[in-house]
Amino acid sequence: MAGDHLMLVNYYDRLFDQALTSQYSLSIRIEPDGLSFSVYSHLVSRYIVLESVILNKASASAENVLVKHDLSDQLNGFLIKHPWLLNQFRHTVLIQNSLVYTLVPHALYDPLKKAEYLKFVCKTGDSVVFHDHFLNSAEAWVVYALPESISGIPDQHFSSARVMHHAGATIETLLPRYRHNEIQNPVFVNIRAGSFDIIVLKEGKLRYCNSFTWKVNEDLVYYLIFVLDQLALNPENVPVMLMGIVEQTSSLYELLQRYVRHIDFMRTSEVSKSGIPLSDSNEYKFYDLLNPGLCV
Repeated sequence: MAGDHLMLVNYYDRLFDQALTSQYSLSIRIEPDGLSFSVYSHLVSRYIVLESVILNKASASAENVLVKHDLSDQLNGFLIKHPWLLNQFRHTVLIQNSLVYTLVPHALYDPLKKAEYLKFVCKTGDSVVFHDHFLNSAEAWVVYALPESISGIPDQHFSSARVMHHAGATIETLLPRYRHNEIQNPVFVNIRAGSFDIIVLKEGKLRYCNSFTWKVNEDLVYYLIFVLDQLALNPENVPVMLMGIVEQTSSLYELLQRYVRHIDFMRTSEVSKSGIPLSDSNEYKFYDLLNPGLCV
């Protein structure tokens, strides 16, 4: 039900004006259990809105981790209370969540083979729609699948939006920042409810990207250590940076510290500093939403 929303973050700057949305850029991230969005004002060159809600508490399916079929109805209920989100914006980016995805180098990509690419590496299931988008920073394509029930959300509500896969949005946020960074082989772990991504860079280029499901803390740590081992990265010296729903006081963070020596939390880059009074924990939870570079 629309009234079942659980508010996590609710910040609106006094400068925000619903009548001026054509002067703003909107970034909205649809997640398995809800959505988060930010508004960037080009008038003052900073973010003026950040909101995050849980629409329903059902987790994604452990089998395919695709968004629940009732999310579309939940979103409709939320938009009734936030009609200004459907206004015209200067730019809109819509980030969609799916673990059924793969990356294909641009030089090898054929847009007519989206289904073949995915079926080679993932179990796609029935009643899905295949999507893709180009990653400028990685010179590669993300190919992903979504259930039919939510695949039409962009056309229904945000027809002018730039639609991105969640891992693609993170890559497009990380690579420009770390392309000339002195940190060697940085590892990024983006944690969500029931799933997480591991992204590894090398010499400013994308080396590895994959996602996993998890139920208990040991699952996440096991996959992280496994990936480091497969990439010949030593957990004693490789830098690991966390994003998403992990707290500095959590048992998960304590467990990670036992196995990874150099672990820290992501901070937004200087270009996206907004003046929004975020705690450190909220800053790394919304890393991709606080990147004006996505809204171009």
